Amino acid sequence: MLESDYYLNYKGPNLVKAILGTEDITDKMKELYGVNNNWSGCLWMNSEVFGDDCLNKNYRFDFESVDGHNHWFHGFITDKKQYFNPPLVSPMNQNLIQTK
Repeated sequence: MLESDYYLNYKGPNLVKAILGTEDITDKMKELYGVNNNWSGCLWMNSEVFGDDCLNKNYRFDFESVDGHNHWFHGFITDKKQYFNPPLVSPMNQNLIQTK
């Protein structure tokens, strides 16, 4: 774990679902995401987020913002010691939403 002002000052959308491989890890990820929706103000290694058996697995996170939009990001773990660095400001697919 690496404390980060960048994450500490962030407040993201509500986490609604998290999947690792075929396993639902939503409850564990909500704890890590924290009550302020900011990954508890830290960067975490993949093994700290997903456990030691995370190598070569897919993950997906789904969120819902206060305006009702659904957001998501996904990835594949190739190094369990690499830092899990989820997108901030807005989840990846936020840029796909067009406004009128």
